[in-house]
Amino acid sequence: MNQEGRVRTAGFSPEGAAAAIFAVLFAILFFPVWLRGLSFFWGDLTYIHHPWRALPAQLIQSGRAPLWNPYLYFGMPMAAQMQGSLYYPGTVPFFLFGFSTATAVFQAAHYWLAAWLMFLWLKRSAGFSGAASLGGAALFGLCGFMSSRLPFLNHLATLSLLPALLIFFRRPALLGLTLAMAFLCGYPPFLIGGAAAVWATLAAAGHADFSSKQALAAGLARWAGAALLAMALSACLLLPAAELTALCRRASGIALEEVLEFGFRPGDLFQWIAPWLVSGKFDPAVEWWKAAYLGVAGLTAVGAGLAGLPRRRALGFGVLLAATLLLILGNSNPLSLAAWTDLPGLRMVRYPGNMAYLALPALALLAARGFSRKGWGILALAAAAELTVYGLGTSPAAPRELFTSGGPLVRRLQSDLGGARYLLSPLALETHQGSNLLDWKHRLYGLTNAPFRIAAGGNFGEPLVPRTTYDAMDFIYRQPGAAKAARHLSWAGIRFLLSPKPPPEGALIHEGSVLWEVGRVPGEVSLAYLLTPEAGESLPAGLPEAAPRLGPGLGFERTREDRFEVRAPAGAAPGWAYVAEPRYPGWRTFLETSAGVSEAESLPALGAFQRFQVPGGPWRLIFRYEPPTFRWGAALTAGALLGLALYWYNCGRNRSRLQDAQ
Repeated sequence: MNQEGRVRTAGFSPEGAAAAIFAVLFAILFFPVWLRGLSFFWGDLTYIHHPWRALPAQLIQSGRAPLWNPYLYFGMPMAAQMQGSLYYPGTVPFFLFGFSTATAVFQAAHYWLAAWLMFLWLKRSAGFSGAASLGGAALFGLCGFMSSRLPFLNHLATLSLLPALLIFFRRPALLGLTLAMAFLCGYPPFLIGGAAAVWATLAAAGHADFSSKQALAAGLARWAGAALLAMALSACLLLPAAELTALCRRASGIALEEVLEFGFRPGDLFQWIAPWLVSGKFDPAVEWWKAAYLGVAGLTAVGAGLAGLPRRRALGFGVLLAATLLLILGNSNPLSLAAWTDLPGLRMVRYPGNMAYLALPALALLAARGFSRKGWGILALAAAAELTVYGLGTSPAAPRELFTSGGPLVRRLQSDLGGARYLLSPLALETHQGSNLLDWKHRLYGLTNAPFRIAAGGNFGEPLVPRTTYDAMDFIYRQPGAAKAARHLSWAGIRFLLSPKPPPEGALIHEGSVLWEVGRVPGEVSLAYLLTPEAGESLPAGLPEAAPRLGPGLGFERTREDRFEVRAPAGAAPGWAYVAEPRYPGWRTFLETSAGVSEAESLPALGAFQRFQVPGGPWRLIFRYEPPTFRWGAALTAGALLGLALYWYNCGRNRSRLQDAQ
C-alpha cells in the first residue's frame, strides 16, 4: 500500500488534510481580528457592500420582498441589483446575523473554498501530488490578488468558484450550476473573463482535447448547454438585471477615462513577487489593484513549472501570461492602450489592474508543476507560510459597531426629513473630511444612507443606475453654485442640502452644522404636487431649463419600499398630479375615486419623474412595484431547479439499477 493509501486508512485523505491546513492558515489571518472584537471595514466594504447587503436583509427579516430601493438615486430596482448577491446562497449569513459577523463568515468561507477547490482540481484532475497541489492551491487562495479582494465581497465570491469551472469542465449539469452560482455572486465580468481563462489554461496545459474540430465543437456544445442551464437557473436575477442594464447610464459602455483608472505601471510589476520588493511604502489596502504578489517561493515554482514544459505547452502559457500583462498595464504604453481602446467588450470593464485574475488558474497549475519536482514539497509549505505572512494586516480593522452606528447626522435626518430627501453636495463629496473613523463613516458617503432608511437625491458607488435618475441627479450637481441648485431641489423632493460651507443667504435656510452645514429649502417640499391643467400640460418631459412652478403639496405616504400612495383632499381642483418618484418599468398606478378604481396612465415629467391627469378631489393614487421581469425570472428559475432535481433523481435511479444488475 502506498503512502496515500496508508493515510486514507488512518482516517485522513489528502483532500481532508488540505481542508484542515487551509482552515488553519485562514484562521491565522482572520482570527486575531475577530477575537479582538474588530471587523474589516476598508473602502467599498463600508460604503457600498454594507448597504447592498444590510437593507435587503432588513426587508427579508421583516417579511417583505426586496424589490425596490427608494433610498438611492431617488429610487431604483433592488431586485435587479447584481453586485449585492441577493440571490446567491452564500449570502444567507447576512440574513441570519449582523453584518460584521456575517461578513466574517462570508470571507473566511470563500477564501477557504477558493483554495480547497483549486486543490481538488490540481489533485484529482491534473494529477499532481498532495504537496504540489497544496502549494498551487495556496498560491491561488493566498496570493496578493485574492488578498486584495477582502473588501470586495462579490469579487471574492466569484473568484472562489473559478476552480469549480475547471473541475466540472466536462460535466454540463454541474458546470451549469456552477456558472449560475458564479453569476449570482454578483460580478459578471470576472465570470466571463474567468471562463475564458479556464479554457485558455486547459488548452495550454493540454488537459482539454482541442486537437480536432470535432473535439472543439463538443466542448463548445457542452458549455453552450451549461450556459443555457445557468441562464435558466439564475433567471430570477438575470431578467431584471438585463432590463436595468438596458436602461442604465452604462448601456452604451463606460467612458475610456473611467475604464483605465487603476492600472499597473511597468515599475509596479515587482509587486508580482513580494510586497517588500516595492520601493517606498506600499499599502495593499490603499493600492489594492496593484497587490498581485505570488511570493518568492511561489514565483520560483511557477518558473520551474514553466521551464520544464515542452516548447509548445510553454508557448501556450507564455501567450496567456503575456496577454494578461498587456491588459493590466492599461494606458501605460501604446500597445496596452490600443487594446483597451479597440478590443470589443473591454469598454464594459473597469480597472486594468483587476484583470490580473486571468492568470491565476494558469499560475496555480504552473506552481503545482514546479512543486511536484523531487524534494520541492517543503517549498510548497514554505510558499503557503510566506503568503500567509504577507496577508497579515493587509486590510484595516475597526470596532464592529462601525456598521450599526448611525451618528448625529443620521438621527437629524431621520427626525426632520419628513419623508422627503436630502442631497450631499458635490463639494462635500470632494472634501472627504473626517476627524476619526466614526466621524468619516457618519458623513453618509457612498450608499450608507440606505440601511438607515433615509432617502437621498444622489449617491455614488452604485454602477448600474437608471439613466434618467442619474441624469436628474447630475443635472442638479452641474448647476453653477448652491444658489442655482437650490431652485431645483423642490421638484426633486429634496428638503436638505448638506455642504462643507454654509449656504448662500436667500437660497437656503441655514439650519446649523451636523458634520456638514445643513441648508433647508424654504417653503413646502413634498414628493407630490398638484398642478393646474395649464401647468401640468406645460410641464416638460425632459429636464427643465428653468425651475418649474409647483402647486400645493399632496399627501404622500410610503407604506413599504415598493408601495406608496398620493392623496388629494376633498375640494381639490382637477388638474395634474406631479409625482417625484422615478418612472420605471414594473410600476403600476391605480386612481381611486368615489366612482371606483381604474389604472392611471403615467406620463414622463422632468426627466426621471411622472405626472398624472387627475379629477377633482378627493382621490388617491396607489403605486405598486410589480416587475414582470422578476415574476417571469422567478418562475423560470423554479422550473429549472425542478428540472435539475428530476435529472439528478433519474441519474441516481439509473446508477442504482446498474449496480443491482451487476
